[in-house]
Amino acid sequence: MRYAHSEEMAALRLSDGEELHEALSQICRECCIDSAVIVSGLGMVREITFGWYTGSEYLTETFKETFELLTLSGDVSYKGQQLYPHLHGVFGRGNHETIGGHLLRVVVDHNLEVFLRPLQSILLTRDFDGWFEAIVPMRRE
Repeated sequence: MRYAHSEEMAALRLSDGEELHEALSQICRECCIDSAVIVSGLGMVREITFGWYTGSEYLTETFKETFELLTLSGDVSYKGQQLYPHLHGVFGRGNHETIGGHLLRVVVDHNLEVFLRPLQSILLTRDFDGWFEAIVPMRRE
């Protein structure tokens, strides 16, 4: 992974075989980012695990083929004592069909570019709301 970071943006280039969630957590730890918004992402992936939350567990489905990342959105917060990249994405196949959803695992194929905006005046944490651990945005003092 290669990256550059400032107060306004972090730009990442992930390489073949790297895992997206791990890379985001690593750069956030190294750059002392505890809250962020995913601005965009594009590139190629070769493995995706989606999760669908039923209210008590994630049903998962894994695809192992080459996809182009068309849209990436999400945020980074703390869930308990761990950084938590909460990501959703839409991916395209060579025949222009698309699949998408909540991302649990994404493995890069050749190259993936991601732009992350650190939040300076807002802290994102998570708290159980009776159904799941939902985001709790708080203004920093």
